[in-house]
Parts: sequence; C-alpha cells; structure tokens
Amino acid sequence: MEIASLPIIDLESFVEGGAATKQQISQATVDACESAGFFYVSGHGIEEQVFENAKRAALEFFRMPSEYKAKVHISQFPHHRGYVGHHDVYPDVSKGGDIREAYKVALDLSEDDPDYQAGITLYGPNVWPEEMPEFKEALSCAYDHFQVLSNTIFRLFAVGLGQTEEFFAPLLEKPASVMNVNYYAPVPQDGVSEPSGIGAHNDYEAFAMLWQDGVKGLQIQSLSGEWQAVEPVPETLVINIGELMQHWTNDRFRATPHRVINVSG
Repeated sequence: MEIASLPIIDLESFVEGGAATKQQISQATVDACESAGFFYVSGHGIEEQVFENAKRAALEFFRMPSEYKAKVHISQFPHHRGYVGHHDVYPDVSKGGDIREAYKVALDLSEDDPDYQAGITLYGPNVWPEEMPEFKEALSCAYDHFQVLSNTIFRLFAVGLGQTEEFFAPLLEKPASVMNVNYYAPVPQDGVSEPSGIGAHNDYEAFAMLWQDGVKGLQIQSLSGEWQAVEPVPETLVINIGELMQHWTNDRFRATPHRVINVSG
C-alpha cells in the first residue's frame, strides 16, 4: 500500500453507527493493518486544546537546564518513567542515533500497588519535575484521553477480526501503556544527511497513537524497502501497529518499520 492511500478511519461513525456501519469501517481498518500497518483516525474525540496544553507544558520543561531535567531522568527509576535525554537510546549519531528528548508517562499507580511491589517494570507511580504543576496536569490529561481512545481502537480491531466489541476488554483493565512526549530540537543539517529524530524501528506494543502537530518527519518503510512520508492530516491522529498486535493476530496485522527524520534544522 502506498502512503497516499492510507485510509482515514472515522471513529465517531464507528462508535455511533449500526452493525453494518461498524463492520464496514472495521473492515477498512483491517485492510490497512494487513498492508501498510498504518492509518489515520478522525472523529477521535480529543479536543485540540488537550494536545496544545501538553505541548506548551512540555516545551517549558524541555527548555529547562540539563541539571534540572536530570533529576527526573528515567535511569533513576525502576518503572520506565521520566526524562530521556539526547542520544540515550542510540548514542552514536553516525549510526542513526536518536536526536531527541522525551518524557514518559504511564498509568499512575501508588507505591503500595501489588504489581509495583512485585517489581513489574511498567507498573508504578509517575515521576514529575519539581515546581511544575502545569506539566503534571497537562500530560496526565493527555494520557487519560489517549487511554480512552485506545479502548475504542481495540473495539474497532475486535469487530474487524470477527469478535465482539469487548473481546480485548479483559486485557485493558490495568493497561501498561506508556505515553512518550517527544521533543525534536533544531539541529544543523551539515554532516548528517538525514538527522535521525528516532531511528528505524518497529514498535513492540499492540499499537501506537501519534499526534503529529502538523510537523513532517514520520516515514514508513514500504515492502520494497523505500522510505515514504506519512504526511500530517489536520484533525487526525496516526495509528500504527506494533509487534504485539502482529503476534496476537498471527501475523495478519503488520508491524511496519518506521522512523522520524528531524527536519527542524
């Protein structure tokens, strides 16, 4: 499937539609998942202000001194939350190292939660910088909205796979989903032909949901090996299949290699 033909799936019509409408929309979704592994969603129900609030708060944090951000660095916490610095993932930029910063937020559990006490990596409390209540509020709000949306997408997948809408519900009672807030600072273009915001990879989770903020840079790899741009489409989110969903569907759904090129310089 060429990028130009990635479908825009109307989630509002799926949620409000009858059985025939749900089947038609879910089938279009399955077709995209089996070919490109990517599609757009409209009618997702998240107000633009939710994204803008998170963006504004995140920019304030990312522009703080390195010493301040280091206090909440992900390496200091056992449950995969907090700040990720430049090149923390792939330090060698000449080999496609990530030129970005990020902040990770997940389901906020107390330290007396039994799964946290058992040492399960993705379960525990979130980590927040000092004296930035707006940051915590904005990112927590965005995470909660994405969590609601993910449940709708799971229902969409279930219908398309010939199951009841609630087929995946037992797996979603205590989700281990993680929200990444990525920051791609302007970088010089000299010396690196295509500065890597995030190097080529497959996602490991069931699927990812991406707000592009109107910014180009996301690319997916076609079956022929060519990199093709996923252009931003207003009022949509990008959904891409991860390796977990590919496994769950016995390789029907496709986890497609993708990357982000930092074009901000």
